[in-house]
Parts: sequence; structure tokens; C-alpha cells
Amino acid sequence: MPTLLPAMVVGFVMLLGCAVATGELLELAEHPDGSTAFDSSITSWVVAHRTHALTSAARLLSTFGSQAVLLPLTAIATVALLGRRRWVVAGLVVATWGGAIAMYSLTKHFVHRMRPPPEIWLTDVGRTTSFPSGHATQSLATFLALALAGAVMLPTARWPARAIALALALGVGWSRVYLGVHWATDVGAGWLIAAAWLAIVVWLARAAASISDPGERVS
Repeated sequence: MPTLLPAMVVGFVMLLGCAVATGELLELAEHPDGSTAFDSSITSWVVAHRTHALTSAARLLSTFGSQAVLLPLTAIATVALLGRRRWVVAGLVVATWGGAIAMYSLTKHFVHRMRPPPEIWLTDVGRTTSFPSGHATQSLATFLALALAGAVMLPTARWPARAIALALALGVGWSRVYLGVHWATDVGAGWLIAAAWLAIVVWLARAAASISDPGERVS
């Protein structure tokens, strides 16, 4: 596994560079308020169709995509995997979760996109920047990593687990636009970053499994 660490670092840096470049290129199409025509139209439509029930659902889904939920889930899954000596899969879960957080945090540091106007916010996000959506990035990456880990321990649950993970991640992304704290392109970028990072980690995990324990498959 240590021999694969440089490959993980290279993959992380390359993906970070792509994420930052995408954010910078997006600025070319932005209005002074940070939106694009596409973003503005979606946000305006969503705000105009808010209801009490949808707001409650959006708040709940947004919570599912926060570290208040993802951190305990990651910790529980990691302990369970280590208890079963699934070292590679445990590493996959931790690397995916931690890498996703680092990826969007560093991207935000370099890309200073403005959030939608505060008057439409339904939750407080302080003075943090908008691109990419941290909730979208960390929820898709973590939920799918947990689904992969669950499939290792219970193969029959592979596809239901993935479907649930995707549904939750899509719901979290929608909630951030609905709550008025992200543009749609922030969410889309977060999903793409998460998918790319997970693909890198899974590829490395498969390589690690073939080196250390050919029987420990990640699929």
C-alpha cells in the first residue's frame, strides 16, 4: 500500500488542478453576482416554487450531507471493516471521505466564487465561498464509498446500496440549490469532483488488494 501513496498524491493534485481550472474558467461566463444565465434561471425557478414541505425536506437532506452525519458513518464503517480485517476497504472509505473534504476545501481556497444573494438563503453558511458545493462533493463521495464497503460485507446489497447512495447524494445537491446557498453549477462540479476522486481511490484500492490480499476485492 505505501508504494501506491505517490500515485494517490499525483491523482489528487491533478484532480485539484482540474477543479480549480474549471472554477476559473466558469468566471468567464459569470455575471457580477457570481451566477451564470443557467444558474440564475434555475435558482429563480426554485425560489419561486418553495413550499413548507419542500423546505423541511431540503433542510433534512442538507443535514444528511453534513459532517454531523458523514463523520460518524465513516467512523462506524471503518471500525466495522477493521474488525473484519478488511484493511484495503477501510482505507478506501477513509481516503475517499478525507480526500473529498480536502479537495473541495482547497478548491474553494483558490476559486472565490460568490454565493447566491443572502436574502434568499434558508440556512446560514457564513462567509464561505460557493465553488464547489462541499455538501455535494462529500456526500456523493462518502455515500458511494460506504455503499462499496457495504457490498464487500454483504454482496447481495450491492445495487440497492448504490441506488440509495446516489438518491441521497442527489437529494443533498438539490437541497443546497433549494436552500439558496449554492448555484446549480457548484453542485454539478461537486458531483464531478466526487466521482473522479472516488474513481481514483477505487482504482488504487483494487491495485492494493491485488498486492496484499487478492481475495479482498472492491467492486
